Amino acid sequence: MFEFPTPLATNRFEDDVVAILARLQRGPLPQRPIAFYGSSSFRLWGTMQQDLQSLDIVNLGFGGGTNLSGRHYLQKLLIPLKPERIVLYFGENDIANDGLTGQTTFEHMKALLADIRAELPAARIFVLGTKQSPTRWIYADEVDRYNALTEAWCGESGQAHFIDASRGLIGENGRPMGRYYQPDFIHLNAGGYALWAEVLKRIPELLA
Repeated sequence: MFEFPTPLATNRFEDDVVAILARLQRGPLPQRPIAFYGSSSFRLWGTMQQDLQSLDIVNLGFGGGTNLSGRHYLQKLLIPLKPERIVLYFGENDIANDGLTGQTTFEHMKALLADIRAELPAARIFVLGTKQSPTRWIYADEVDRYNALTEAWCGESGQAHFIDASRGLIGENGRPMGRYYQPDFIHLNAGGYALWAEVLKRIPELLA
């Protein structure tokens, strides 16, 4: 069912992908999967099922993920699962690691979503807004631009639902609060994931 990738000398973190595929092969898989497909902010969320109180969730997060690598692994990871609902989280590495603008990252997100729609036309798709992080504050304007473009497009096109789950991470001074992050000040800690979970649990069409 799941086809393992040929090793590539790229930054696409094949080890993570192989580990996900091995887990999927072992099963069992839920009858009505909710796929969380994204970067290491999903991969490191080890308590996702418990926090969101759903055994239907399948975590497909892989390190260094971008919208482009999400397209690259689509046929290996997401499509064979045939999820009914999909939550996407890409954009952070597109901007901070690959040097893309918010506009280009937005265009890549639309291309990924079009690929998913072509294969899984009935799936409900949710796009999680990209979080700001203290270490990557230099990219804050591009992250804001990407989120604004994505939110507006989701609302106008009806192709996906935009979820702003990261507003609670920002303090009174307009900066991300370090207490919600791991020591690298990029990835969330348990407190940060708890904030995300509270937002996601309030969306009945996602977890019902």
